[in-house]
Amino acid sequence: MIREIFDGPILFMSICELACVVAFAAVKGSEWRGRPLRNILAAILVVALIQVFDFLFVDFDTPSTALEAPVCFLAAGGFAHLILEMSRREALYCSLWSYIITEVVTQTVMPLSNMIMERFEGVRRFPLTPLLYMAAVCLVVYLICYHLGPQLLRGDHYHVGRQKILMSAMIVCVYTVLANYQFVFWMVGNNSQGSSNIVTGFRLVAGVGCLFFLYMQNSIEKQQWAEQERDMIQGLWEWQQEQYRVSQENISLINRKCHDLKYQMAVLRTLEDGKERDAQLKELEEAVMIYDSAIRTGNAALDTVLTEKSLHCEANQIKLVCMADAAALEFMGNVDLYTIFGNALDNAMEYLMKLKETDKRIIKVTVFREKEFVVIRVKNPCEDDMTFVDGLPQTTKDGAGGKGYHGFGLKSIRYTVEKYGGQMHCQRAKGAFELQIMLPAG
Repeated sequence: MIREIFDGPILFMSICELACVVAFAAVKGSEWRGRPLRNILAAILVVALIQVFDFLFVDFDTPSTALEAPVCFLAAGGFAHLILEMSRREALYCSLWSYIITEVVTQTVMPLSNMIMERFEGVRRFPLTPLLYMAAVCLVVYLICYHLGPQLLRGDHYHVGRQKILMSAMIVCVYTVLANYQFVFWMVGNNSQGSSNIVTGFRLVAGVGCLFFLYMQNSIEKQQWAEQERDMIQGLWEWQQEQYRVSQENISLINRKCHDLKYQMAVLRTLEDGKERDAQLKELEEAVMIYDSAIRTGNAALDTVLTEKSLHCEANQIKLVCMADAAALEFMGNVDLYTIFGNALDNAMEYLMKLKETDKRIIKVTVFREKEFVVIRVKNPCEDDMTFVDGLPQTTKDGAGGKGYHGFGLKSIRYTVEKYGGQMHCQRAKGAFELQIMLPAG
């Protein structure tokens, strides 16, 4: 009986499907890896239950063997959801992939295994041969799925919607219909006794075809998502281009008005020498000075965005410290500069405005040359723990800054930086969040 279990397909199918879903989960990244003993015991229990089911309910002389594949599929899906902590849709999607991969591998491995056993009598007599053979194949399958997983991911999730699930399930149903013995026999006009090789070959071709369609479906969806994201970033860039123009006009107007007001106050002070009038004029002058906080770096575009953001910082009790070698940024377009610094400062301000301690509201902006690169750093205090998704920060709680650091702002910065052949890096260290950009000096 033990020998029959090791030689039978059900043990191989169950272990192979579990190996597939474990590989898909490992690529995704999860906390389940912190409990290895529990996971191993759960996998052993699942395999054992499948073997018990097969022994009690499956008879190889009847069509009940058709129950083996659905049982393995359900077991793999349940293991992925309950033990590997994948969402229900992700578990179902990965189980569909695992089911087809296992079917293709089974149709390839079982005939090869039988051929080896028939040709090499000594190998067949060795009691652990089937188990070692099975372990080697499952390891190969695991590695294949581990390298396939990143192709199916988007960020750190599989992003399985209802339409994707329905299409994947439909493809798997098509395979199930095509792999049915009676359907194949009817197509070839032969009987079951003489068509085992035809059945195996037909199932193998059908399985590979279904895997191809599953892969193409995922690739098309990822391409559509990437194009949609590019369109949104392009729209954001165009909006920022208009925003830059408006900001430049507003700051020029404010500067002119401030100059006129200061001149008028100076004239009024000479007309009447009264202490009360002087006090009122001084108070009015101090109120106007907030709009005269123009930052002069030598780069008109950088001056525009920094001056605009400094007004917001002043109004929200945020200290903006800037040390910039503006000459190093002359090779960049005005709108691109506005995009990088505008989004970076907006993210920092959105977070800092939610801090109660106003003395912690500090943003440090530095721009300098380092060998053949231009380095841009924007740094601000950050009290939240962060995880990084596709290189972009995301807070682990819904606290301050939870949404400010995540979204199209940083994606727009990265898109602009990559246009110049540069790199963007985000990190949280020593209680501060730092955005660093390195651009080849133009």
